[in-house]
Amino acid sequence: MKQAICTLALCAGSVFAGEVFYQGFETDTAGWLDESNGWAGTVTRVSSGTLGITSASGSNHAHFAQSYSDNAGGVTGGFTRFDGYRDSAWSGPYQASVDIYLDTGWGTNEGFDYSVASSTSAGGHLRDFIFHVTKDMSGNILIGGSNNTNFDPQLNLADGNHASISDSGWYTFEHSFYEAADGSLEVALNLYNSSGTLLFTEIRNNPADLVGSIAGGNRYGWFTNIDIANGINVDNVTLNVVPLPPAAFAGLGMLGIFGGIRQLRKR
Repeated sequence: MKQAICTLALCAGSVFAGEVFYQGFETDTAGWLDESNGWAGTVTRVSSGTLGITSASGSNHAHFAQSYSDNAGGVTGGFTRFDGYRDSAWSGPYQASVDIYLDTGWGTNEGFDYSVASSTSAGGHLRDFIFHVTKDMSGNILIGGSNNTNFDPQLNLADGNHASISDSGWYTFEHSFYEAADGSLEVALNLYNSSGTLLFTEIRNNPADLVGSIAGGNRYGWFTNIDIANGINVDNVTLNVVPLPPAAFAGLGMLGIFGGIRQLRKR
């Protein structure tokens, strides 16, 4: 895949990020569904310092936990439609991100999955793009990515493209959706540490998912399972949409589209 670094200077006047959804849990958990409002799992706002965890930003974050087993035998967590589905047309390159606290004190084979999905241009569901996170027997937390889940921790992440995390802390999980050079939807699943260093990328692409005629805009964010006894901590959920024609970014690459946007959000 072609890549190009887009600094703030290079992007000025050409890349303009529209932040259409942000939830930092400072005052509420609005935008997230759980067992209290028609979904599953629990989403609870907690103060910075709760259980020894300082919020990624601000004075509060959220604790997400499982609540029931689904038909596949796994458990499921919170769900968001962000600011609403863009399910009838391609809305330009867009990026969803969330900060999640990874704790090396989790039990062996505990983990979670987090998906952000794309809609079809006809308004239906196109495809999920899923981060898999599992603590393995080495004591490290492994992160991989795919388009499917069995609603249980993935125990074979070491066999494929993956990151290995040995330090507890906040990490940013980012989904970048953009038009590839062949006109199809391409999605980069990126993992950053708290300093903004890119640690891992998984590129997902199906040539049949043509932007505009097949692939539409954003759909949901969903913790499809949280198989961790004490749940997980979440902060800074965002959705950015770049209001420019997708052709302007064809072949530019994941860093070219959103490299500057992440820096603006951190300021």
